[in-house]
Amino acid sequence: TSKGSIKLTVELSECEEEHIVFRVSDTGVGIKEEYLHKLFTEFGKLDVKEHADLNPQGVGLGLMISNKLTHLLGSKKGIQVRSTYGQGSEFYFEVPIRFQLELSLIH
Repeated sequence: TSKGSIKLTVELSECEEEHIVFRVSDTGVGIKEEYLHKLFTEFGKLDVKEHADLNPQGVGLGLMISNKLTHLLGSKKGIQVRSTYGQGSEFYFEVPIRFQLELSLIH
């Protein structure tokens, strides 16, 4: 987004014991519901002319790769998204805490 805010939140899951929820939300342009299915597909770039200037170099692989990584970390559902066109979006995923502990041992 060219104006507004982006927020990252990390918290313990209320639904699954010993899981962490990561959330990234923004107050950007949001995504129309009819485009949400394209977000996690290979080369799933949104061809929306009114917002073509927001990510002109994007090729549509970032969310697909990120979603695969969340599954490798133990996420059951991968990245989920909520979006309201004209107001912003929230992307979130849940992973077991044990992966955080294993990753910290590598460093």
